[in-house]
Amino acid sequence: MMMGLALSRCAQRHPHKTALIFEDRSWTYAQFNARVNRLAGALAAWGLTKGDRLAVMAENGNEYLEIYHAAAKLGVWMVPINHRLKAPEAGFRLEHSQATSLILGPRYLWVLEQMPPAARKAIGRRVLVLDPGPFPAGTTSYEQALEMSGEAEPQVDIHPEDILFIGYTGGTTGRAKGALISNRAIMVGHLHKIIEYGLDQHVVTLNPGPFWHTAPRNFSHLALYLGGTTVVMRSFDPIQYLRLLARHRVTLSFLVPTMFAAILETAGHQDYDTSSLRALLSGGSPLPTPLKEAALGRFGPILHEFYAATETLILTSINAGEIGLKRRSVGRPVRDVYLRLLNDNGQEVPAGQVGEVYLKCPSLFSGYYRDQERTRQAFRGSWFSLGDMGRLDDDGYLYLVDRKTDMVISGGENIYPSEVEEVLLRHPRIAEAAVIGVPDSKWGESLKALVVLKNGQRADPQEIMDFCQDKLADYLKPRSVEFVEALPRSPVGKVLKRELRQRYWGQREFMI
Repeated sequence: MMMGLALSRCAQRHPHKTALIFEDRSWTYAQFNARVNRLAGALAAWGLTKGDRLAVMAENGNEYLEIYHAAAKLGVWMVPINHRLKAPEAGFRLEHSQATSLILGPRYLWVLEQMPPAARKAIGRRVLVLDPGPFPAGTTSYEQALEMSGEAEPQVDIHPEDILFIGYTGGTTGRAKGALISNRAIMVGHLHKIIEYGLDQHVVTLNPGPFWHTAPRNFSHLALYLGGTTVVMRSFDPIQYLRLLARHRVTLSFLVPTMFAAILETAGHQDYDTSSLRALLSGGSPLPTPLKEAALGRFGPILHEFYAATETLILTSINAGEIGLKRRSVGRPVRDVYLRLLNDNGQEVPAGQVGEVYLKCPSLFSGYYRDQERTRQAFRGSWFSLGDMGRLDDDGYLYLVDRKTDMVISGGENIYPSEVEEVLLRHPRIAEAAVIGVPDSKWGESLKALVVLKNGQRADPQEIMDFCQDKLADYLKPRSVEFVEALPRSPVGKVLKRELRQRYWGQREFMI
């Protein structure tokens, strides 16, 4: 269960097979492994050893997967940094992770000037810049570093529990946490996906999400683990995605819900051949039912939705045949994953009732880096929680209701906004909707719907509230509706409810 060794094995077994395709270039397993070893040699020449931290801030490319594997072979912890972050949050990750080296894409050289002084001092001149540069003083060209290194396999004693990377959470409910992810966690997650989706060495995958995020990077690596082929996009574009899918006969692809929406709203999307797909996966946030039905209509019965997180990897999965029978469910637990739904007193709730989702799984993370208190708070005994609320039906299917922190309490009633949002999204003129609790002198909180209309559509608030009249219980109906141009989202498509609430709660001590 060592990621770096898996690539070396594939290079021995399939040296001439195409491992990776990016833009107009491709690399065989022998070529890709040689580049990984050259990078590992360059990093070792800097003095990096097992347990050191290497931060990466770059767009998708062959280099990102080379860095991932080179760090794995050395036992160096990779620290992927969201390239959309502003200086304070990027600086927090560099400082908190105690990174001692850094690889940057050319567009992110501003980090060198704006990172905290302590982080800049720790990194020093150990900075690689992806080609074509420019290369400021004190930095080195990535390709030049590879040219000056050798192709010998690193000789480092790696164990399954050794850390592969620090995965910083999106910070949608507070300051980002650094989840420690081991070789064991990633490899067990791979095995779960292989079993669940019937994958083998013939897989061709395309995952257009940003590689700083765990899921797109790991689905891309999964193909390399199996001896398949991974196709890389620098960034997501609906038409380019469909072109690459058709050109390379992609069989497996992972998208977040906003990508599904973008594809299905693109004129001419039906003109592209997607018949090679054997599994089309959705994750990152629940796929709204109308969008799920539209995706099934466009791509056929190959859609799977899963529930996962950086801390846990895949937990549940539901296939196309089950989706129609279990509306809004994210499926049943995959092999060796166990769920319990508990109330605030730690008691298990009956089927059909809402509780906080606790779990045990062999792909669990190794704690939050330098944060024992938040690690402790996430566990109840040996059971871990992501803070999600859900319910199980009599057949063991999980239905996510909301994050615990998104729950609204109005007049003593616990309200989970996703139930209301699901109804709003059935309105023919609504493209997106988010429901939050806003201050109410009588009820404590009342429901407010923030709505994005489809292009060229018009509506008034009363029409939207009337639409909900016979579809929701009285206490679940929005009391106000506001039309907005867009909803604030994290890079993986999650609506930033905390940011929306802040507009209405301001500087109040409590947002309940």
